[in-house]
Amino acid sequence: MIIGTIPCVIAAQAVVSGFSEQYQTLTSTLTSQPQQVLSELLSKPPSVNTSDPSKAEYYAILSDTYYALTYPQKAIDSARKGLSFITQQNEPWLYQNIKLIEATALEMAGKSIEALQAVNDAIVWAQDNEDEDTFLLGLYVRGSLFISLSEYSAAAESFLEAYDRTTHNTGKISKANIAGMLGVMYEKRGDYELAIPYYAEAVAHARKHNEPLNLSIVLFGLGSANFYAGNVVVGEAQISESADIARALGDEQGVGYALKQLAQISIEQQDYALAEQRLRAAADIFARSENISMDFQVSRSLFIVALATGDYQKAQKYRDSAISFLMPETMPADAIQLAILEGRLAAAQGDFSAAYGLATRALKLSESYNESRSSEQIHRVRAIYKVRASEQANRLLEHQNRLQRFALEAQEQRNLYLWSFSGITVLVCCLLGGMVYRVKAQSRALSTLAITDSLTGLFNRRHIIEQLERQVNAAQRYKYDLCVAIIDLDFFKKINDSYGHGVGDRVLVEFSRICSDNLRKSDLLGRIGGEEFLVLLPHTTLQDGYNTLDGLRRKLAKVSDVLGITELSISVSIGLTSYGQGIDGMQLMANADTALYQAKTQGRDQVVVHSTSTSTNS
Repeated sequence: MIIGTIPCVIAAQAVVSGFSEQYQTLTSTLTSQPQQVLSELLSKPPSVNTSDPSKAEYYAILSDTYYALTYPQKAIDSARKGLSFITQQNEPWLYQNIKLIEATALEMAGKSIEALQAVNDAIVWAQDNEDEDTFLLGLYVRGSLFISLSEYSAAAESFLEAYDRTTHNTGKISKANIAGMLGVMYEKRGDYELAIPYYAEAVAHARKHNEPLNLSIVLFGLGSANFYAGNVVVGEAQISESADIARALGDEQGVGYALKQLAQISIEQQDYALAEQRLRAAADIFARSENISMDFQVSRSLFIVALATGDYQKAQKYRDSAISFLMPETMPADAIQLAILEGRLAAAQGDFSAAYGLATRALKLSESYNESRSSEQIHRVRAIYKVRASEQANRLLEHQNRLQRFALEAQEQRNLYLWSFSGITVLVCCLLGGMVYRVKAQSRALSTLAITDSLTGLFNRRHIIEQLERQVNAAQRYKYDLCVAIIDLDFFKKINDSYGHGVGDRVLVEFSRICSDNLRKSDLLGRIGGEEFLVLLPHTTLQDGYNTLDGLRRKLAKVSDVLGITELSISVSIGLTSYGQGIDGMQLMANADTALYQAKTQGRDQVVVHSTSTSTNS
C-alpha cells in the first residue's frame, strides 16, 4: 500500500503553505511506480468529511499521475476538480501550485496559450511572497509552454534562470530535471548536439537516484537527439532501453512512443519489415488509450512504409485508417502531408489525374494553413507580449523593493540629523509603488476593455467570435452538442427615435442583465452589433436550446416594466442553429442569421430554427 488513508489524514490547515508529507511520498513513488500510484488513488477517493484543502491536494496528485502516464485531458480535469475546492483568496499557495499543475497538462494537450497568463500570475505571486520553489516551478512550466509555442529563446531564458537558481537534487525543479527540459528545447529547435549533454545529465541523475519513469523519459529524448544527430546505433539502443523500462513500469504510452520512434529509425535504415512490426505494435497501444493524434501518426507511418515497399493494397488500407483518425480542423499540417502521400499513391498506381487533383488539394490546404498560422502567430505574439509587459512591471517592483530595503538598512545607521532625508526616501518609494499599482490597474483595465462591450459589459464582437471558433473546435473534437443563436431587439430604432438614445441604452443594459441572469455560467453571450447579440450554448441539444431561448424571449418582454415605461413594448426575434460535422463558426453564424431573418419576416417576437438543423417546434 502506498497511500493508505491519505485522503483523510492529509493535514487540514487554515492556510496551506506546502504540500503534505503524503504528497511528497507519492510524488517520489510516482517516478518508479506510476500505475500503482494511480490504482491506489482511484481506489481511495476523499471522503465527504475530508477538508477542502485535502481534497484539492488529492486531485493535484491525481493530475500529476495522469500527466506522468500521458493522459492530458484526465490531468486537466483532475487539476480543475482540485481548484473547485479552494479559492485564490483562502488558499493562495495551494491555488497557485495547482494552477501550475493544470498548466503542464494544458501544454501536453496543445493548449499552451490558454495556460500562459495563469503561469505568469503564479510567478508574480511567488515573487511578491518570496516563495522560491513556486517561482522556480513557474519558470519551469513557462519554459515548457514556450517550447510548445516554438518560442525557443523565451524558453531558454526561463529554463536557464531556473537551472542557475535551483538547489534541489530531486523533483520537478531539480537541476537534472531542468537539464532534461533544456535538452527538449534544443532538440525541438534542431540543435541536437546541444541537446545531447543536457539529456545526458538528466539520464545520469535518474540512474543514480533510481527514478525509472524519469529515466525512461529522458532516455527517449537522448536517443532521439542522438538519432537526429547521426548517431543512429547509439540512439536506437537508448530508445530501446527507454521502451524496456516503460514496459516494466506498465507505462503503455511510453512504450508506444518509443516503438514509433524506433520505427522511424527502421525506416531510415530501409528495414521496412521491422518498421511495420514496430508500428503495428504501437498502433495496438494507442488504440487502447484512445490517443487519436498518435493513432493518426502511426497509420501515416504505416502508409509511408507500404508506399516504400510498393504494397499498394496495404497502402490503401493504412491510408483509409489515417483518414479515419484525421481531424482536419485541428490537424491542418497533418492533412497536407496526408494529401501529398495520397497523391504519391495515385501516381504510383498510374492514376495521374487523381494525383494531380490531390496535389492541387494539398496546395490549397497549405495556403489555408499558412493563413491560419499567421492569425495564430498574432494571438501568440499578443499573449507573449502580455507576459513580457508583466515581467517588466515585476522587474520595476523588484527594483523598488531593493530600494526600500536599502533605505531601511541605511536608516538604522543614520543619526537623528538625517531623519528628514530618510522620510524623503520613503516618500519616493511610496510614490514609485503608487505608480506601479496604477500601471497594473491600467493593464488589467485594458485587458478587460479589449474583450468587453463598454455599454453592456458583455463580450465584444471580436472576442465572442473567437469563443465561437473555440467552441466549434471543442465540439468537433469531443463530440458534444453546441447551439448558436443570434438575438435581435425588434424595432429598436423606433425606441431610440421615440424615447431617445438614453432609454435605448437602458433597454440594452437591462436586456443584457436578464440574459446573464437566466443563462448558465458555461453559456457565452456577446454583443455583435447595435442591437444584435450572439449566444453560444455548449453541451446543449437543439430542443433544449430552443426551450432556453424561448423562455428567455418571454422574460425579455418584461424589460419595460423594470424600466418603468409601461407604454414601451419590448420583444426579440431569435435565429437558432446547431453545430454539425464539417460546419465552421462563420457558417454557424450565417445559419443563425438566416433563421433570424425568417423570424422577422414571420412577424418577429419568436424563435426560429435554421432549416438545416435537426427539426424542433418553433
